[in-house]
Amino acid sequence: MATSPLTPRPSAVDAAAQKVIAGISDPSVEVRYPDGCHFVPADHPRHGEMLTRALFAGEPAVLVFPDGREMLFTPEHARGIAGLMLFLAAAWISIRSRGRTTSSAIQLPPRTRIEARDSHGVPVAA
Repeated sequence: MATSPLTPRPSAVDAAAQKVIAGISDPSVEVRYPDGCHFVPADHPRHGEMLTRALFAGEPAVLVFPDGREMLFTPEHARGIAGLMLFLAAAWISIRSRGRTTSSAIQLPPRTRIEARDSHGVPVAA
């Protein structure tokens, strides 16, 4: 399907917002995602930094693409000294990324589970 220059192209921000709204209004959508899940649009210039911060804080995150496909990242919960090390790693990554205009690289904590999903949130690979 061709689009004209006047036709707005789909945005991952719109797709991410739609996923959040769907989860609020439909309990069957809400159960597809872990509690406290962050929805990050893939076309945001700092999506890598946003995902990295959420994951190193021990929170799950979804990278949402403009067509609605998504990648779910679920970090393993770390306790004790491992949790402290992840906290320090998150602080170091945050300090290191200051002043950068874009950050698309995603830093993953050890044992992070990654799941590809279609536009309906159904897993296609794990």
